[in-house]
Amino acid sequence: MRCPTCEKHIGWDWLEDECIEPNEAFDCPHCNETLRYEVDEGTYLGAQHVTIEVVDD
Repeated sequence: MRCPTCEKHIGWDWLEDECIEPNEAFDCPHCNETLRYEVDEGTYLGAQHVTIEVVDD
C-alpha cells in the first residue's frame, strides 16, 4: 500500500507487527498522517480490494 499523502510504501508486515486491524486509525510511519485502510472482499475488482484513506478529524 502507498500513503496517499507522502506516496511512501507501507508494508503488510509493518501493519501486522503493529497489530493494526482494518478500519482502525493509525499514523503513517513516514509522514505521521493519520490513515485508515479497508479490505473489501469479493468485489468485482477481485477477491480482495484494499483502500487506504486519510482520516479527517
